[in-house]
Amino acid sequence: MQRRHFIAASALGLASIPSAWASDWPSRPVRVIVPGGPGSPADVAIRALQDVLARQLGQAIVVDNRPGGQGIIGVEALAKAAPDGYTVGLINLQSAVTPALRAKTPFDLQRDFVAVTQLTTESPVLLARQGLGVKTLAELVALARRQPGQLTLGSAGAGTPSHLGMALLQRAAGIELRHVPYRTIAAAVTDLTGGTVDVVLSGSAAAQQGLNAGRVVALAIAAPQRKKAFPGLPTLAEAGYPGIDLRGWTGVAAPAGTPAPIVARLERALVAALADPHVASRIETSGAEPGGAQGAAFGAFVASESKRWRKVVLDEKITQD
Repeated sequence: MQRRHFIAASALGLASIPSAWASDWPSRPVRVIVPGGPGSPADVAIRALQDVLARQLGQAIVVDNRPGGQGIIGVEALAKAAPDGYTVGLINLQSAVTPALRAKTPFDLQRDFVAVTQLTTESPVLLARQGLGVKTLAELVALARRQPGQLTLGSAGAGTPSHLGMALLQRAAGIELRHVPYRTIAAAVTDLTGGTVDVVLSGSAAAQQGLNAGRVVALAIAAPQRKKAFPGLPTLAEAGYPGIDLRGWTGVAAPAGTPAPIVARLERALVAALADPHVASRIETSGAEPGGAQGAAFGAFVASESKRWRKVVLDEKITQD
């Protein structure tokens, strides 16, 4: 069988699907598999546009949370779903990184999915415990250089974006932090506020919760420009580290073989929902940015992200096996 590629799956043999089937879609609710629990960035993204998307399609959108295995459980379920347009799902940066971390992964982004559209870009925030005595990234780097391997870095686990992002930053800054993996980034931020670990690279929502709780200092945000949610916080570039892109992202994919007309209609509905001011406001309030690449361009973006982070994984010798 000819290999089906993620960035071009909609073009491979789908014209033979009866057009009447696609034109009737959707005639029942559409399920969206989320590879994370309630409150995760992916979950927040789809729930922000759930009602508007339902109006666009004329059918209910059912969110199906499948947490576990650092996203593997949810993405595997999507790969095995029927390609009829009634089950789609979310993929994210972790989905693109996971195959580089394991000898075997139960899905292949290039084979098992067709790109629909990007929903969000998430800019992580670098946090330090207040008692560490640093207020800027430069001060953290100076302290880490004086105490190599002694400061601790909390993350959501080996090979997660919070771990890989800090691996890139440590290499650029010439410092070494001792990695302390947690099951979730929320748990890492909780221990940061309690003074158990020194530094965490956190998603915006968890970072805001930590800042609201006190005893945490924000040092920089991994974004091209400053964010409304953190107006006084410098970007990594402003803090002296330009060219380091640590941003995460979330997007919608469908099982390979989903009819092209269905994929196209879903893409149009998602783009329209993201353009809704209420939806955009909800996403921005969570600390993310709505929108991004669409269709084949989104597929190409995912492929480039997989390649970029695979190099980081190999360079840093990180594994989940």
